[in-house]
Amino acid sequence: MKDAEEVHDNPPWYARYPNGDINCGGVPDRLLNHPELQRRGIVLRDPSKPGVVFRSFATDDGPHNQGFVVKVLDLDTQELEIYERLLDHVSSPQNHTIPSEIVRSGHPMLIMPMLSRIDMVIYQQCSSLSGLADVFYQLIEGVNYLHKHNIAHMDLCPGNVGGALAPQSDYHALLQLGRIYIYDFNTSRQFTRGPGYQHAITLPETQVSPPNGLTHFDPYSWDVYCLGHLMNELMDVGAIRCDKRSSADVPHRYTSKITQARLGSCVDMRDG
Repeated sequence: MKDAEEVHDNPPWYARYPNGDINCGGVPDRLLNHPELQRRGIVLRDPSKPGVVFRSFATDDGPHNQGFVVKVLDLDTQELEIYERLLDHVSSPQNHTIPSEIVRSGHPMLIMPMLSRIDMVIYQQCSSLSGLADVFYQLIEGVNYLHKHNIAHMDLCPGNVGGALAPQSDYHALLQLGRIYIYDFNTSRQFTRGPGYQHAITLPETQVSPPNGLTHFDPYSWDVYCLGHLMNELMDVGAIRCDKRSSADVPHRYTSKITQARLGSCVDMRDG
């Protein structure tokens, strides 16, 4: 009998032990032996999301942040179609989709440069409030771009955004130093109506808990709600990174004004 990952193409694709048990920390043979990955010299080492997302290093002795990420796309979602749309315009300054390549040999996969976690970007690059405000601006700009194209991310959280630090932007030519990227469109949706006109939908499973136990939400408003939660979490990281004087002397209401000003200049909820 074939292994489970060979019976169907949609993920999860699990590696297995000789006795047939799932090896959540392994990489399935069909990826290790994938001709397109071998041609690019990409050797997957371990999963970051077992059965779905796998990581490699650029070289055996290279740093983690010079590697690649390979995601097996679920064709029962809109992720492939959304990436096709976004990657067609990845050079747009407002498009914060991570530059990626869709591999169509066999089941569709996405090859992406490995990014740094968003908290590491803030800790290494945001030594002042203005640096943190720039990160917020980029996040808002990226979400606004999605909404203008009638795409709702639906699961904005620290794990689904990242940035490029110096080693990554040096190694991966398409990455821009200091740029913030949005990824993981597995639960994302496309709509015919834009912000301000779209009716509420049933929320998928998300990292952020809905307020008051709500199960239905305007998807664009839900993105803004999740974005607020994300920025609030990043404020904590920024407060640690910024020198004590600047973080202590700036009232929370002032940072809220900065966020609102950036939001007002970038996001028009009626201009989908």
